Amino acid sequence: MDKLLLFGLSLLCLSRAAAIQCKQCLFYKDGKCEEAEQTCTLKEDESCMIQTIFFPFSTEREYEQIQAGCEPNCKSGEDISERQVVITSCCKMDFCNDPSHSRIVSE
Repeated sequence: MDKLLLFGLSLLCLSRAAAIQCKQCLFYKDGKCEEAEQTCTLKEDESCMIQTIFFPFSTEREYEQIQAGCEPNCKSGEDISERQVVITSCCKMDFCNDPSHSRIVSE
């Protein structure tokens, strides 16, 4: 019985150690989080997500918004409208949604 309990606990520790961490921030400006940058741990059916919103026709200086976090049922893709372009990238590796990475690896 003790061996079975020990085996179960070791599996639990291994699953915790293998948990994927993602960057989490509601608003990045110039590559830095405007609020306290945090991390989140992926749960089942979640992915690390980074979303960039471009305002190509804006006359304001702020033409880009970036946010990152753990997202359930994340879908990579682009959404283009008259006012903005939204690019969403989803991935499942530690901190793969870090905006300082030159290339985000999407799933």
